[in-house]
Parts: sequence; C-alpha cells; structure tokens
Amino acid sequence: MSVSPSPRAGLARPSPALLRWLGALVGVGLAAVTWATGGAPGLGERALYDLAASRLLPSVPPTADLVLVEVDDRALAALGERWPLSRSTWARVFQALAARHPSAVVVDILFDQPGPRDALELGDDILERLRATGLDQTPAGAALVTELETRLRAQDGDARLGEALSEAGVVILGAIGLQEPSPPSASGDAPPGPPLPLSSQGLRLQFQGMATSIAPLRMAAASGGTLNMLVDPDGVIRRYPYLQGAKDRAWPSLALATALHLYPERTEALLRAASIDSGAPLMRLPTVDWLPRVSLSDVLQADPKSVGLDLALRGKTLFLGVTATGLHGQSTLPGQIAVPGVEIHAFALDNLRAGRVMRSAGAIAAAGLLETAALLGLFLWRGRRARTLAGALGWAGLGLVLHTALVGWLAADLGWVLPFVPACVGLAWVSCTEAVARGEDLKRQRGALKRLFVRYPQAAPETAVPPAREDVR
Repeated sequence: MSVSPSPRAGLARPSPALLRWLGALVGVGLAAVTWATGGAPGLGERALYDLAASRLLPSVPPTADLVLVEVDDRALAALGERWPLSRSTWARVFQALAARHPSAVVVDILFDQPGPRDALELGDDILERLRATGLDQTPAGAALVTELETRLRAQDGDARLGEALSEAGVVILGAIGLQEPSPPSASGDAPPGPPLPLSSQGLRLQFQGMATSIAPLRMAAASGGTLNMLVDPDGVIRRYPYLQGAKDRAWPSLALATALHLYPERTEALLRAASIDSGAPLMRLPTVDWLPRVSLSDVLQADPKSVGLDLALRGKTLFLGVTATGLHGQSTLPGQIAVPGVEIHAFALDNLRAGRVMRSAGAIAAAGLLETAALLGLFLWRGRRARTLAGALGWAGLGLVLHTALVGWLAADLGWVLPFVPACVGLAWVSCTEAVARGEDLKRQRGALKRLFVRYPQAAPETAVPPAREDVR
C-alpha cells in the first residue's frame, strides 16, 4: 500500500522571545557601529542632530572682542580692483589695521604665489646696465639710480607686504593641507609654523603635503594655521579640526593657532581641549549675526583719527576674509547655508577658548553603548512582565522619555553627545514584537474559547426543558 507524500512543511517561525532579543541586539549593534565609526551623530542621526544643534541646543552668544573685517562687494567696488587684490593693496590693508593696534589679525587668505615681477625684473636689468657702464658714477646717473631703486621698492608688492606683516607683529596666516605631496612651487613645502608637541596618530584629518604662503610673508607673520574643514559625506560641516596631521606631525588649525597666540599661559588646557574626539570635536553653532562686521573699504577710507573705527578695532581679534558674492567658499553648517569659512574659524576659536566644544567619541560613545544596552535590557525585563499590552507599551514610552531627557541634558549642559537613534530603533522593534506576540496570544485564546463553546453547546433559555417536579402528596 503506497503512502502519499505529505505536503512540504514551511520554515519554522521564530519565537517571540527570539524576536525580542533580536530587536535589542539591533539597537545595541547600531550603538556599537556609532562607537566604532567615531561617535554621534551616527547612522540615521545626522538630520536629527542638525535640528537639535540649530534649534534646540544653546547657541554661542554674541561676541564683542572678535570682529570680521570682510572683503565684501562694497570693498571691491571702492577699491576698483578685481579679485585677487594686488600685494600693494594688501600692504595698505595691514598697515591700516596695525594702526588700530588689534590683538591679532587672523587671515583666511593664502598668498602662495609671488606677485607680478615683470616690471621689477626690467628695472633690475636697467640698474645693472647703468652700473656696468659706469653711469651711476656721474651725478645725473647716481640720481637716476637712486630714483629707480626707490620706485622699484615701491612697486615690489611682496616686499612691502612682508614689511607690513612684520611691523604689525600680530598677523596669523593660513595654510592648506593637501592630500598629495606638495608640488614644487614658490611657497615650497614648509609648514606655516612650528609643529605641536602632540602625536598625529589617530587625528581625523590627515594630509600628505601643505601649501603655505611664500617664504618672505610666512617668516614675517607671527604664526600660522591650516584652513581646511572637515566635511561630512552629505556636505555639512559638523566638526572643526583643531588638529591636523601632516608629515607625521600635528599642526594647528587657524583657530587653534590664534588661541595659542592670544593665550600662551593656557597652552596646555587649549591643547587638551583641541585633542577631544581625535582633534575634531563637534561645534556649538552661533546665533544669527553674532560676529560684528567691518567692511575693508571702511578700514582703508576712514580718517586715521576716526574714533568709531578705533573703538571697533582696537584690542580686538580681527578675522580678515572674503565674503563678496561668488568668492567665498560655500560652507554649509547644520541649519545654515553659504557660511564664509572665515566665520567658521572665528566661532571655532570662541568655542575653544570658552570650553564649549562638544565630544561624542571615545569614552562618550562607549557610555552611549552601555546606556543603550541598559535601557533595552530594562525594557525586555519590565515589558515582558507587564500584564497587558498597554502596560508594555507604557514602559516603552517611559524608556523613550528617559532616554530623550538624558541625551538632551548631557548635550546641553556637559556637551556630551550620546547616540540617540539606536535605543529608539531597539525600543520600536521590541515594542512591535511585543504587540504582535500578545495579539497572537489573544487570538489563540479566543480561538480556544470558541472551540470550547462549539464542543459543549448550551440550549437557549426559552427552549430549555424545565426539570421534572415531584408530586407532593
């Protein structure tokens, strides 16, 4: 007698307990990935972090001792020059700024190529001919040589700019890190200043070479720092790289170089703060128009005895950069667009000196991982013991509220950014699993009751036969 094959059995469905643990492991795994990739904001958190940083977290208050001297559209129109400005004009700019006695002039501009030298080379040739023919020995020839040397010196924009930087004594120039070794150029491959006594291992931003201003200007400046920004894959700048690695050494950014110049007595504390999160901590964003602005045209055209301009610039830290339409970099911050790079350097300096830098990597990311694991473990324990689905979901809601309050408080008060999304994903997964499991349990109970009533039916009250009564005699 042949036996017909039984229909193929389907795959066994995972048990609710397994699905609950799987949801908790997903949340913990996301927190572990955030830890391994450098801290929050991690997967799925960038948009949420941008909203919190631009709308919810305390912003940097307005400053009074930082001033933006901007090369804006009005300045270019007043000077009658196209960009880039001539070295002679830049010499006038730094002489005018030095006359106001600022504490520092921070330059977000790179002078990596020498100025035009065609006329200078021609004048040098004429001087050599005059000396070779002996005409410089005659009274008329000597007067001509003196006048020619004076004019050549006036036309040498690089020399005049170097003298202006040296006379000011407080100018901090910028440099740009390169992902490839520096090409042979007029600026050479020299760093902007001395390296820092820190290791370059593990820094978030690493370079192979560096482009700096030409040697005469670099040597005349008081210090220098890098201008590079750390841009996330979505094009938004959330971290500022105070430390950058190149040539196996650590180099300061423009903001850190300025802080070290202004506060030499705080060097150790500043370097310790700049080293947070591998040299690139998260930034607190400024309020709108937090930085006072002065147009370069006002600096050059103002009366030397102007009291108003003197009050605006004297003793201040001046950030000199380009804000004219189409000339400055389109840097994007959380909740903002088209922010000039010079402004980012300015409030990065303010964050650093005031201790407002935010940290999310290392021990903070590990604490976030532990907090996520503890929250999901507590919910697995309490939610499973809840008598009703509403009770289980209530525990999930309570966990979400506590998690949100803890993450918000640490970010606002201590500047610790813990991962937020992993715990939410784990709570949502476990809650859905709990709802489905309890729904199936209720469905099975209803089915069992229905089968019970079908097996043992009861007669309707009006059709039921009354019990026999005994005759009483």
